[in-house]
Amino acid sequence: MKKICFVLFGLLIFAGCSKDDNNIVCEKYTIQINPTENTDVLDIIINDDPVILTHAVSASGARYVGNLNDTTVELWNKGHDWTLTLNDEEPIQCK
Repeated sequence: MKKICFVLFGLLIFAGCSKDDNNIVCEKYTIQINPTENTDVLDIIINDDPVILTHAVSASGARYVGNLNDTTVELWNKGHDWTLTLNDEEPIQCK
């Protein structure tokens, strides 16, 4: 059952991306999502800076957290909606 949940989380990650483009835009931040086989991590690039985010507990959707230099990064996906939060500031809605 746990493995099925991880596979579903992996599918949710790419639900908000077009087939030809794994980029999302969150105001002034462009995030490139690089596919991985491990659904416990999310390999992304934020404005040319690589970041590895790890899967975190969430009530719904897929939530990933990590650090970029001194900045805490949280990327949350629910359906087709993405939200980026940096250092517990106001969440940024993504397209």
